[in-house]
Amino acid sequence: MTDNPAYARRVICFVILVCAMLAFSGSSIYTELTFNESVNGVNSECPQWILNNQVLIDVVYYGFDEKIHRGQIVADARVAGDLQIVFMLMLINRFPLESVVPISQLDWDDFESMRQNNTSAFNYRTVPFSDRLSNHAYGLAIDINPVQNPYYTGTQVFPEDAVYDPSIPGTLYDGHPVVLLLKTLGWRWGGDWYEKDYQHFDKQLEIVALEDIHNHCSWPLGR
Repeated sequence: MTDNPAYARRVICFVILVCAMLAFSGSSIYTELTFNESVNGVNSECPQWILNNQVLIDVVYYGFDEKIHRGQIVADARVAGDLQIVFMLMLINRFPLESVVPISQLDWDDFESMRQNNTSAFNYRTVPFSDRLSNHAYGLAIDINPVQNPYYTGTQVFPEDAVYDPSIPGTLYDGHPVVLLLKTLGWRWGGDWYEKDYQHFDKQLEIVALEDIHNHCSWPLGR
């Protein structure tokens, strides 16, 4: 038995994925972007080294329509394994997602992505209503089901008219398996903050240029 954590994690994910593919059936709808297409039109101020750190990750998810779908998400290469594990957990638990497409498909508009209830990660942008770069700008953050898990500024809610109700499917709450898993993997959850951002998770890693990154994770199988 190997003592390599990365290898062990991939084996576990492989087993989970195989079980999931056997356990679920339904139609499959997915984006089929190349990496270059997934980052096309990014903010011109985005440094090339940040783009070079990103990978296009293929995922499988359970939809609100109770069918299996395939999507794609862009994130820093160092968190790709975490996200694959989390997506497998959501699939196994039938935690529904509305949409999982790179935000390039929504003109890099974070507010529109929230309105479309799109789960996404990399977006070279600032924190809303500030000039500080968001962790999304480095591909080190993910927003999950923004409509069910809105962002509260104290005086406003985004997306507009969203209501946080933990009893609704697709909603995250303290103690939820997705929240617990991401925290175990070292991520922070916006639901713990004073201004609640229930959709948001981020991982605090060194902001540094990576080397030898293959920009498309074609795993999981069936892609």
